[in-house]
Amino acid sequence: MKLTPRKHYLLMIVLLLIYSLVMIYALAYPPNPNRIIETWLLMLLLQRFFPSVWRWLMWLSTIIILLYHPTATLYGRPSFGIIASLLSTTVSEASEYIGAIPWHTYFATILLAAVPLFIVRFNRKAAAPRWRFYWSIPLVLILMVMTIQTARKGYTIGGFALRAQPVEFLADAYLQPRAYFTELAKMKRDLAKPDSWQISSSHQIYRNYVLIIGESVRADYMHLYGFKYKDTPFLDKHANIVMNNMLSAGPNTPISLLHGLTLSHGTSINIQNNVITLAKKAGLDTAWLSNQGALGQYDTSISSIAHQANHVTFLKTTGYDFGIRSFDDQLIAPLQKILNQPLPSNRSRLIVLHIMGSHPNPCDRLPQQAHHYVDNNNTNCYIDTIRQTDNLLSQIYTALQHSGQPFSMLYFSDHGLSHDKNSYEKNSIVRSESILRHNDCFYQNYHVPLVIVSSDLTGQLRNKAQRSGLELLDGVAQWLGISTPQLPYSEKFFSKLNSSQLHVLDFHQRLQPVNKLQNDPLPANLL
Repeated sequence: MKLTPRKHYLLMIVLLLIYSLVMIYALAYPPNPNRIIETWLLMLLLQRFFPSVWRWLMWLSTIIILLYHPTATLYGRPSFGIIASLLSTTVSEASEYIGAIPWHTYFATILLAAVPLFIVRFNRKAAAPRWRFYWSIPLVLILMVMTIQTARKGYTIGGFALRAQPVEFLADAYLQPRAYFTELAKMKRDLAKPDSWQISSSHQIYRNYVLIIGESVRADYMHLYGFKYKDTPFLDKHANIVMNNMLSAGPNTPISLLHGLTLSHGTSINIQNNVITLAKKAGLDTAWLSNQGALGQYDTSISSIAHQANHVTFLKTTGYDFGIRSFDDQLIAPLQKILNQPLPSNRSRLIVLHIMGSHPNPCDRLPQQAHHYVDNNNTNCYIDTIRQTDNLLSQIYTALQHSGQPFSMLYFSDHGLSHDKNSYEKNSIVRSESILRHNDCFYQNYHVPLVIVSSDLTGQLRNKAQRSGLELLDGVAQWLGISTPQLPYSEKFFSKLNSSQLHVLDFHQRLQPVNKLQNDPLPANLL
């Protein structure tokens, strides 16, 4: 049945409303009424008065969906944290990330991307709308009021006040990287400045201090923290101090470590005052050994801290070593090399090992097939990466023992993960593909292990105090025997008193109270 021009245009109006919903869903923006209405009205106005611009935006919408929807499905709309993670990712990690995206996400991407093209094609057969210019005035006024209201209420911190797609996405795609590079430029300036540490006292009782930065381990997947499978045999036996309720500073590596290992306490970052410069100021020799990627001395925020150390080793360096997988146990050889280097009798050393741990995709962290625990290969891999990290800690312990010098190891994870709520515990096909992912909504995204193993300690002490990762550097200073008035929480860190303000940072680096986080319990088959 052939539609009349009027009915054809009415159907076009409905299709543009559907387009609004599709774009907001595809790019993972919150589907609030204002965003839906603003997108709809903007497209109506453009289609009426600027049809060429409208068609261009529709084609651009298809391209944006094709490029970004898989990332949006995993991590949401563009944010500072996502941009920082993206720009701190090596080529091999990017290929692993692409491989971790399930086929149905790619299929959904193609379907969603086809919607704008279908509407453009449908528009060719529709008669041009004839409503006059004055009818657009109420629509423009509604858009202006909504935009001003958004700006006044501060709903988009560091974002764009007009929440119409794809304009908002394009603005975020410009503003968020700009914010990241602005922060990176500030870091470069800060690193050129001398640190301002004021050391009150420094007394080390160990010759070697080894700080192991784990990756993506949520505590409840560790047998040490009550998990049903025995994936931490070394820590079960040798852990001397266990922080039961340690929380990471942030939900991903850049945010968590920048605020956890620099003088920050959740406010502005003083990157020149970091864990390495603190140790050096106190007279310790320092080394940073990493299995995380490094594109150059200043290319990532974490490697910029690493390059402050006296000795630096990165297993992954872009240029001649492109895309080669490396495993955490390859750090043992450079560790032994550092331990064999001569050191004055009156000095101690801090060695930082930054490992890949359980970073998604966990199956790519393993040199062999994972053991079978449940009917979910990704979960099996995740459990085995924790077992692999435990084995690495055992190897570090053995290397330190062979040095014949007193030592202490401190292991913590930079952040946790949460289950993909869209696919976990459904049918067997989907269950086999579900994975643990970054998020900033759940307690388990922040609940991480923190464990100390020392050569002179026996037994195991469990500390049940809730501790925020925003105070992590205070705790590291206490462990290293360094006292400074700039780290006021040092003496309290290993006490039984909770942190006075239990807050963590979200993806936008905004403080959020821990008691507002949702719960993401273990699946029933892992209890």
